[in-house]
Amino acid sequence: MSATVSCVIVNYNGRELLADCLGSLRRQSRAPDEIVLVDNASTDGSLRLVRERFSDQVRVVASPENLGFAAGCNRGWRESSGDLVAFLNNDIVLHPDWLARLLEHDTPRWGSWASLIVFHDSGLVDSAGDGMAVIGAGYKIGHGEPPGGHLRERPVFGPCGAAALYRRRLLEETGGFDEDFFLVHEDSDLNLRAQLLGHRCLFVPAARVRHRVNTSIGTFSETYVYYGHRNSEAVFWKNMPPTLLLLYLPERILFDLAALLYFLRRRRGRAFARAKLDFLRSLPAVW
Repeated sequence: MSATVSCVIVNYNGRELLADCLGSLRRQSRAPDEIVLVDNASTDGSLRLVRERFSDQVRVVASPENLGFAAGCNRGWRESSGDLVAFLNNDIVLHPDWLARLLEHDTPRWGSWASLIVFHDSGLVDSAGDGMAVIGAGYKIGHGEPPGGHLRERPVFGPCGAAALYRRRLLEETGGFDEDFFLVHEDSDLNLRAQLLGHRCLFVPAARVRHRVNTSIGTFSETYVYYGHRNSEAVFWKNMPPTLLLLYLPERILFDLAALLYFLRRRRGRAFARAKLDFLRSLPAVW
């Protein structure tokens, strides 16, 4: 019997994006078995749109407060029932065969599957699966490149959280996303913990997605810089095995110094410094 699939979408004031996202789910050649929308206290009429146009297909979990992306994803998958759980950003549009292509590779070897995610307008690659640097920084494979160089199925470190498919057992064994992250790098953290537990990820280039990147928080906004560089530290210090942590610590320090200079030039030095200070305050809890 084929696996059942739950799709989880976390939304915060994404009314202008939801129609395209949910419409692309409606057009899937292999429909998901359930769609769960976790709404983080939107005030822009998002829920009215869902009730008017998608109430027959979408189950809404409405939060009275903004839980953040990580906690929203956790609430969604824990209230779902599928053997496999797909997490989708609200600013993506799926190719009609997206889910069917992923399910062609549902074998016990894989704990998660990565999509070929391209920029919505340019068609260049946003992520051909995600990688992990030795300094504990997740990165998007092929970012900014033409998709023609990324058409081969291959193992990758993990999926990009914008359009990721996970086996429920992986989520149960890892505990899902770390809710302290709130947003940014929560997928890198989960992918590293999954790897340490022996779960492997397959990149499926035929599973294509178009992405309006960083629509919600903006590219290099203070929010993006703060959460990105606070959470990047947590990925490294929380998860890296001790021998590797000591081995790669000098590279981590050099990376942070280079990043500081970069963000000072882009007038984001204050957000960067606040991220590091807040991480230092949280270090006992992280350990």
